[in-house]
Amino acid sequence: MTNVKFFLILFSLFLSVFALPVSHAQAPAVITSFTVLDPNGNDVTDEFLVAGGSYTINFEIEIGATLSDNILLTTSMEKSGNSFWTLNNNYEGVETSTWTPGSPSITFKAVEGTAQFTLDGKIPESITEKEIVDIGKTIHALELVPLLVMSLDSMEILDERTYTITDQTIISYDALLQSKIEKLDSISMEEKYNSLALEIVSEAEYLTSVGLYDDAIQLLETIPDSDYPEPPSTTTFLMIASAFLGLTTIVFALLFVRTRSSTSYISSSVSEKADKLDLLLIKASRIDRSLADDLETIKKELKELV
Repeated sequence: MTNVKFFLILFSLFLSVFALPVSHAQAPAVITSFTVLDPNGNDVTDEFLVAGGSYTINFEIEIGATLSDNILLTTSMEKSGNSFWTLNNNYEGVETSTWTPGSPSITFKAVEGTAQFTLDGKIPESITEKEIVDIGKTIHALELVPLLVMSLDSMEILDERTYTITDQTIISYDALLQSKIEKLDSISMEEKYNSLALEIVSEAEYLTSVGLYDDAIQLLETIPDSDYPEPPSTTTFLMIASAFLGLTTIVFALLFVRTRSSTSYISSSVSEKADKLDLLLIKASRIDRSLADDLETIKKELKELV
């Protein structure tokens, strides 16, 4: 009998757990609809957004009856027009006579129902960039940005929408990389050129892993789209040397950024590499004038870093 009573008690507790009202498990306020449009009206809700771009966001919020606190809406975007926020329905919680739609944050009273808003703004221009003054380089990186955060006055976050932000330099690199890879897959060329081109692609991808997209683009552009002649061994050597010396410039620059020390050692090493280019320039000018011009450019860039 004792076992039967114990079983009945456990069964009653089990039923009581699942008999709790559903409203206790519901959030007091949630974003139920969220659409991002670019300036041309295209739906880019599921895409990366671009630094410096202006966007229009249409969203809805469902507010439950149990919430009595004020709601705070905040955006990380910059103003692109006269105001950030527009209320699109007659939601009672927003006092349109006193609210401040020109501010990146607005507060309103939580009243049960649905609030419909439009948010207009611009992604900060340089949010994906960081200037490294010591070496005169700009680092690019994808950034996660909270476009919309809904919280209580107590700063407890109820819901948010965060997006990945890219920029035109990163987009240009991705397009150029795809183009070069497609060309290399479709063009028949001498194996020495193919190996060198693939190595350049690999080095370019490494550069982007540390944010040096501009240098990666410059490196990829050394790969021609066509007209691969039979390479003399000296020319092949000079092409490899050109790519290597260009990468040496970047590697030394990265060492400077990472260590912030040994400046004199780095400067002398870079200067030594630049001086060695003089001999290569003489040889290159006898074989390929264009290659010699590229080497001259790399030499100047090396000297500027010293």
